[in-house]
Amino acid sequence: MIGGNHETDTDGWLAVQGTFVAMADEVSTIAETVTQFIRSAQPAYALIPESEHRAAVELQMLNRLHALSEQRGLNVSELAAATDLAAERAADGVPIDALIGAYQAADTMIWRILVERSTPPMIALLPRIGTLMFEAIRETTTAMAGAHSRVARAIDGDRITLAHQFLECLEDPEQRSAASVIAARLRLDPAGEFVGLVWLPDPDVTELSAHRTVSTLPAHLDADVVSRSVTGGRLEMITQSGLLPEIVAGGSAGKSLAGRWGVGLVRSGLAGAGKSLGDARLALNCTSEQRPVRTFEDDWHEAVVLAERDRFDVVLAPAVGVAGAQPHLAETVLAFAAADMSIAATAQAVHVHANSVTYRLDRWSQLTGLRARSFAGLMQSVVACRLAGLDGMGDRRREHQKPAR
Repeated sequence: MIGGNHETDTDGWLAVQGTFVAMADEVSTIAETVTQFIRSAQPAYALIPESEHRAAVELQMLNRLHALSEQRGLNVSELAAATDLAAERAADGVPIDALIGAYQAADTMIWRILVERSTPPMIALLPRIGTLMFEAIRETTTAMAGAHSRVARAIDGDRITLAHQFLECLEDPEQRSAASVIAARLRLDPAGEFVGLVWLPDPDVTELSAHRTVSTLPAHLDADVVSRSVTGGRLEMITQSGLLPEIVAGGSAGKSLAGRWGVGLVRSGLAGAGKSLGDARLALNCTSEQRPVRTFEDDWHEAVVLAERDRFDVVLAPAVGVAGAQPHLAETVLAFAAADMSIAATAQAVHVHANSVTYRLDRWSQLTGLRARSFAGLMQSVVACRLAGLDGMGDRRREHQKPAR
């Protein structure tokens, strides 16, 4: 680190020190500008009260100005203030990249003002000051990243535990008071509106990457997401954000959220949260490769029927077998239902001639005994095709999960 024992241009350095002193006198105004820039560029800082944020920026800028005027890096107490701030921001939920970006915004402002106010004797000293700032930034960001990481890991561990406890309490009406306390710790409003979601990631999305994706969602939403892993590789979630269901249902989730999704109804209170999660489980059961996202609001009738499959498996077993053995027939049946029984629209959807659609529907009826062009027959046929799709999905996931030999 560069110290104060260099041969310097006395007049130039006195002018530099004078500029830093003047900036320290104006630090309240400068910090206000920096704070507004950070809050505009880093949405995560909306979590921090503006007055608290401005005071922290002002303190960090004063520490930096004092160190630069003395041609040194941050001393022990100044560095401790930076690491304490990093720990606080981690506890507030501000990501490390946003924290470092905010800190660098203050340094950028200091450098900009220094350059604007530089006189000819000062200009020759700018490379030295730049080196001082670079070294200080490197040391400070390293220390801040370490402090932020330690707190964030501890919080993540606590949050995972709390999330499991919260979701377990939702299942038990006698534990609603406990769920209310945990909800507050998870920054959820117990009396607010909740949405439940269940995600079955694509086979190439690992459990670790799925968890990482969900854990980083809150920075992009207007509320936190509480999640847990359950059997079968699924993730169950509760959120008070309307944005996540919109992203999922709108098909704009992207590769990191690829897979099948069940979305529950928006329901009020903790009892509603538990019901919405139940909705989402039922909706997930009626997803397919063609329709990987289902919402209980739109698909409740199919979701409820499929949830009781054990009661009518025997009745539909022959049709399920046909759908599994001849997927082109099942595809046509499902497209026919989605097209409101329009032969022309179905032909367009499955990319065949209308005569082929008619032939396939007739062939389906011959093989299964279910008249697909009648309301009752089509309803039963759709359920059989969905059951075949669920069976095929389970087979494919089990095949994917087999250990390498």
